[in-house]
Amino acid sequence: MAEFKYAPELTHARFRSPDIVMNELDEASLFVSGVPFWQEQMFYTKGAGIMPWHEETDRACRRLKKHMKVLLEEIETALENKEKPNPSSVTDALGIFLSILFWSNHRPVQLTDLEEQLKTLEIKPLNLEERLMYCFDRAHTFLGYTQLKELMLEQRKLIAKAE
Repeated sequence: MAEFKYAPELTHARFRSPDIVMNELDEASLFVSGVPFWQEQMFYTKGAGIMPWHEETDRACRRLKKHMKVLLEEIETALENKEKPNPSSVTDALGIFLSILFWSNHRPVQLTDLEEQLKTLEIKPLNLEERLMYCFDRAHTFLGYTQLKELMLEQRKLIAKAE
């Protein structure tokens, strides 16, 4: 059993490899809590997986949106109670946003040189690069949470407009 290690394309300081065993995860899962970019990991390491950026992209994004709603509610509740949100929930929420962002552009998430990758996307919110970096730096704060929530809402509107 091999320990989980993100593929080079998914290496980013904000997303550390989780302390899990990869063989224990369901390869058919669209989203695995604690392991953002699960399908990209399968694609980059095994050339396999569901590849939702190619097939049924809209359906995959809607399914991720449901997970995102639960995570945002959890983060909001913690912030309202003047508590720090669960770091894994924050990381999952950021990961889901990036997945929806890239998948809606029919591409797998690629975190290597992320800011340059974001510039090449066609369907994206205004000033995405600056706003997303703000979320990365302050996702555990109310302002970071609000910015992430707004980015998610804007991306959903842009996806609907593109259909």
